[in-house]
Amino acid sequence: MGGVHTDLVVRAVEAAYVYERAYHGCSQCVLAALQESLGLGSQDSFKAASGLAGGIARMGRTCGALMGGLMGIGLAFGREVLEDSTTSQGYGRAMELSGELCRRFEKEFGSTQCWDIQRSLFGRSFDLRDPAEREAFRQAGGYEKCPYVAGKAAELSAAAILEAGFEPRGAPRGPLSVAA
Repeated sequence: MGGVHTDLVVRAVEAAYVYERAYHGCSQCVLAALQESLGLGSQDSFKAASGLAGGIARMGRTCGALMGGLMGIGLAFGREVLEDSTTSQGYGRAMELSGELCRRFEKEFGSTQCWDIQRSLFGRSFDLRDPAEREAFRQAGGYEKCPYVAGKAAELSAAAILEAGFEPRGAPRGPLSVAA
């Protein structure tokens, strides 16, 4: 992966980090960074990632940043229509790349689970559904440490997508929140 593709990965990392730090919602922050850098998806696909942050609806399960990356892989390689069998090239390619992303992410963070990553970063996990726990998360540096996780998820995802041969659609675009 050279030149332009390296620049696109760096752009995705930086955007995911900045978005998570400023706006939170790791799944959407990573997905937005991938969408902008690689020309993937739409406002609707971005919106679909809303409930995945904080380990699925703030429940501490599978990391939302990872799920944003998985959604990016699906947008780049997934099957186009439901009737394509599960053995279709798109479905199989998306599953293969998604599995590899999960392995790389787990190698980086020791787990794919939000609560495990929190324990690693903060020495404890937080119940992000509880406002007092969310405040404790913030005070522990959550909005300084989780942007790193989002940036790394964007890096691993963008690299996997580009290494698999995806050709970005058009020039990188600006933030999805800016009306065209």
